[in-house]
Amino acid sequence: MIVTRRKLNRAIVYCFVPFVCLSLFACAGSSVYMKPSTTQVAPTPDKALVRFMRPSGTGFAINFNLLDGQNVIGNSVAKSQFDYLADPGRHLFVSISENKVFLEADLAPGKVYYIITRIYPGWWRARVAFVAVTRGSEYWDTVLQYEKELQKLEPDLPMLKAWEGGHKEEIQALLSAYESEFKTKYNWPKLMPDDGR
Repeated sequence: MIVTRRKLNRAIVYCFVPFVCLSLFACAGSSVYMKPSTTQVAPTPDKALVRFMRPSGTGFAINFNLLDGQNVIGNSVAKSQFDYLADPGRHLFVSISENKVFLEADLAPGKVYYIITRIYPGWWRARVAFVAVTRGSEYWDTVLQYEKELQKLEPDLPMLKAWEGGHKEEIQALLSAYESEFKTKYNWPKLMPDDGR
């Protein structure tokens, strides 16, 4: 049987394209800043719990660090979740990639809050986004299913602190830019005390 170049090229495309799609959209990621965990943290009477979730496998090889103000708290990894115990009151969650994203939160003690992280194609780097899971929003019930499905991770604190130490000036500049420019420029997502469970 003679195989023409066209048939061979078609066969390669039929085999290669599904593999690429599977790699881009269905894979769990990994990160040097996070490690596997077997438990989910619970809020305490004097702390709120924020559960960061990235349910999509899109861009599984791309991760981005998340900050609470000037402190790095974790790394967003495809098809995973991690927990962050936070003091009650006001917080500014931040991430940066090709773009800069912010989420304002007013947290109540003893409650669990959910933030979904997303990744999009950019011009030269990936772009990131925060979705605040508010009471009655499209993800309000879905996050309970995500809790069962997503890989549980916890921060590798020494690795994150080393990253933070090398980016202090950049972080301070970002927070200053938020106050002077970005705070009123866009309608950033928000979490209010009643958005906790």
